[in-house]
Amino acid sequence: MGRPGERPCRKPLAATMEAGDKTAWPGLPWSLDAEDADMTDMPQPPSIRCHRRAAGRSGVAARGRAVLSGAALFGATIGLLVPTGAGHADDAEPPRTQAERMAALGLIRYRGAWRTSQEIELIERDEAATRGQVEWKVKIKRLRRSLAQPATADRAAEELREISDPLAVSALAEAFAAEQNYQVRCCYLESLARIRSPEALAILVGVARDHPDSETRITAVEHLVAIGPHQAVSPLVASLASSDNAQVNRAADALGRLGVQTAIGPLIDALETRHVVTTGGGQPAGSTSATFTPQGGGLSMGGGPKQKVVSVRNDRVLEALVTLTGENFEWNAAAWRAWLVNQRSLPEDFDPRRD
Repeated sequence: MGRPGERPCRKPLAATMEAGDKTAWPGLPWSLDAEDADMTDMPQPPSIRCHRRAAGRSGVAARGRAVLSGAALFGATIGLLVPTGAGHADDAEPPRTQAERMAALGLIRYRGAWRTSQEIELIERDEAATRGQVEWKVKIKRLRRSLAQPATADRAAEELREISDPLAVSALAEAFAAEQNYQVRCCYLESLARIRSPEALAILVGVARDHPDSETRITAVEHLVAIGPHQAVSPLVASLASSDNAQVNRAADALGRLGVQTAIGPLIDALETRHVVTTGGGQPAGSTSATFTPQGGGLSMGGGPKQKVVSVRNDRVLEALVTLTGENFEWNAAAWRAWLVNQRSLPEDFDPRRD
């Protein structure tokens, strides 16, 4: 402690710097010289006594600089304690609620979950399509009942034929599959042809190839011709490679009726097809059976089911080739191929059926 009447002892900052204690004052402008820092008030332990007397103009200047240094030290200390940017009213505050955070990500609360607007649109579109399909199923059933009533039959048939909504395809297909009346089936086919969606065309192609009633198959082909036969060629040509020989012939018949020349090559390849058939499946092992042919009869030994590869000539394929080309090389596939190669060298508008 100092003598009575004296000012408290103050340790100059220069002494602190000389002692290597700079880390105790982060933010201090250490470029100040010792004299500039002498006047900064810093209470010191009693053991350190220093009584410097500043005199004259140099002392007054030192006090002024010390005041400035203290202000600088205070500002630096405040800068360490206050976060950068604090106190600016125009800074945007971060979202505080979950709804605000999700909105920032472009998500919307929808039916108990956060979804994008695109997801919501797809969900609502699918639901609308499902509702439409259900409504058409109810309406077509009502029209079918009206067909059985003489007073409403004509109007109901007209409404069925004029359906053009793609959402009605599944209901039309279901009604067609269960229909036993040929005239009513024709109404359903006409509606499918009017719709012309990929799903409707696929149903028409399937009917033209696989329906057990030949008249119904022909009606489906006629609609495909009116729509544009080239759209049906690819699936029918693919059916020429079917393991079902009956389907091969039905597909060939449809291709011949469509009149598309690009089907000639695949039809030549399908003149004769090879199929794996199973024989002897109804005979127990070791049994015998009698067979009869135009050349006579005989006995055969049973040995269980057996598989073998057989070659089958497809009459409908040959008929389609004759229809499309105006030629008939019968079952001579090599002659058909030679003719086709020759035709490919002719102009594109050449019709081989023309005299």
